[in-house]
Amino acid sequence: MADEEDPVEHEVNVYLSKTLADKLHLFQYPVRPAHMTYDEASHLNTKIKPDQKKVEIELGLNTRGDNYARSKGEQIAINVDGSSNQSGHYISGMMDKQVLSSVACTETAGRYAVGVWKDGEVHLTPLHAIVQLRPNFDYLDSADSRVKVEIGAGDAGGESSQDEAEEEAKPIAMKFARQETDEAKARRLASYDYLQKKQEEEAWHRLHFYNINSGVAESERLKLVSSKGDEISEFQIQANEYLRMLVPPLGETQEEKPAMPSNVLSLTQLRTMPLPDQIKALLTNAKVMRFSQLMALLPQGTESMGALRSLQQVAVLVQGCWVVKSEILYPKEATSPHSGVAADHLCRGRDYVMWRFTQSSHVTRKDIASIVKLPAEDVKDILEQMSRIRANCGWEFLFAYDSDFSNRYPEIVQRQKMLWDAKYQGLCNQLKIPKEHEKKFKDRDSGLPAGEKVVRRRRSSSTRSNRKRTLSGRSVSDHSDVEMDISLKSDVDNSTEDEDVLRQESMDTGPAINGERLSGGANAASCDISSVSLELRTELVNFVQEKLYSRFVLTASELKRLFSVKQLQCPSGHVFLSGVTDSLLEETIKEVGGVRLSNQWPSNTKAEPIYALPKTGDKLDKMRAILLGMFEKSHKISRKTFLQCVEDETGLQLNEYDSRLLLKVSASMDYCVQKGPMWYLKGTQGES
Repeated sequence: MADEEDPVEHEVNVYLSKTLADKLHLFQYPVRPAHMTYDEASHLNTKIKPDQKKVEIELGLNTRGDNYARSKGEQIAINVDGSSNQSGHYISGMMDKQVLSSVACTETAGRYAVGVWKDGEVHLTPLHAIVQLRPNFDYLDSADSRVKVEIGAGDAGGESSQDEAEEEAKPIAMKFARQETDEAKARRLASYDYLQKKQEEEAWHRLHFYNINSGVAESERLKLVSSKGDEISEFQIQANEYLRMLVPPLGETQEEKPAMPSNVLSLTQLRTMPLPDQIKALLTNAKVMRFSQLMALLPQGTESMGALRSLQQVAVLVQGCWVVKSEILYPKEATSPHSGVAADHLCRGRDYVMWRFTQSSHVTRKDIASIVKLPAEDVKDILEQMSRIRANCGWEFLFAYDSDFSNRYPEIVQRQKMLWDAKYQGLCNQLKIPKEHEKKFKDRDSGLPAGEKVVRRRRSSSTRSNRKRTLSGRSVSDHSDVEMDISLKSDVDNSTEDEDVLRQESMDTGPAINGERLSGGANAASCDISSVSLELRTELVNFVQEKLYSRFVLTASELKRLFSVKQLQCPSGHVFLSGVTDSLLEETIKEVGGVRLSNQWPSNTKAEPIYALPKTGDKLDKMRAILLGMFEKSHKISRKTFLQCVEDETGLQLNEYDSRLLLKVSASMDYCVQKGPMWYLKGTQGES
């Protein structure tokens, strides 16, 4: 219907001419009126930078015209060239020329074309570039530079040559550039300074100017019309050829695809690789993987044993998980991007870190750095590849021990253990690890999680192997760097089972509080803090003081859990393994300044003993006592009620600052947790 209302009146043939396609420029003059052309101006010089598509044209000025101020032109020439202008910018002694510089106005010039209508046909020639020409005022910068040079020369001339001769020698600072990383190189190549330098390096090419009415210009314009050899153009092709040009085959566009970021792995490209290359690419990208995660990313139908054969070529077993080998990450010719350390030193340091994680799921950077002797940035980079930092805990391995893999493939676990034993002997020689360090950390059951190691040793009565030590003589700050974090309860699978084993072994011996026993061995007995040995008393005071002064409120169950974890860290024969009852722990809490609260509990929560530190030695101790006393009447309080009670009992009128400070201290990590408008005592809300 639309074709009938708007019929085609005439059709013309369209031809594409490519003779000038790589040379044709369109000049625009945005600050020049259209009727004032430069066709009749005197062209002195023209030059071009082809890669940048930058053009400069020198045009002569009519110095005899009515619109030219001769005095101003002479003054500008003197400012630029000085009084002696024989070899300056303006040789005639006045401003007798101007320079037009171009700016590329668009990067899509190829989308535009120049059309010529001839003999009922349209001939199109694609544009190579579109540039805008504007006056260049660089001569003003030259004038400023000349003035500064003259002033500097005058100051230098006033100094005597004797002063110059007596100038003291200055030391020369030598600087060595670090090896540039790929990321730093990409930033440098994209910087303004680098691009400006590259532009300045490109040489100018001089051009000849021909007037618009000259014979050469006329012959060049004829090239805008396609010749007879161009009659078969892109507009006269077969349908299948036209389709191929629109949608090129995959092989032709493969090289034009942009590179993926270094931290992104394309699963589509991964499927095209052989199986060993797929596994290597995945491990190199992820650094640490469980075997189940790896199999989920590999193509369906991949055999486990085939994957394991390739996996052992590029990774090692740590905590039941697979970590990419150091030689893969640090080839021989590579160096550290942070410090320039050679690859073999990085490999030794990283192998030692992995060995330490085979012994324990937690390490401290200070211990690692003291052995590997690498810069702090390199040590941190290695630790971040396979672990995460935990508050009061150090660096924790990324995944919990993969017991499922160890149970399914025990022969591979044993083989990896033998490999680690051999590698550790080599590391001892290379890193000069002292013997006492080996006794401190080396553990023969490195293929097992920490919990299973302890359970097996406690069940065996005939032999005792050295445990992984945590020096009991350390200060509170030293312990805080290696103690287990509370959140380990959800990360380590067997921690609850270990505590149960400890409790089962201590049954039928010693008294208990509320029908439960914290820990103990066959020698456990009911005793108070004054009747125990000095060593046990000192250790208990240090342990309880550390926990209570860092948490301020502790439930009995939380204290039991922390003590059980502490026992798992203790070496064989430690006093904590000789028998410690709940009553003994409670007596220790009282000795370090803690009290057992008679607080109220929510109706849906099981009550248990709860301990708190009522005094810390600051001016808010009275308020803390009031706060804990209010929880004896109700399991929750409001902000307004608490502040009113403080004012009533102390007679103090709290200002806004003290009120906010008191509530902040009570709510952060001290005594309370906030839920909505109400405040609850820590530990009375369970896991929620």
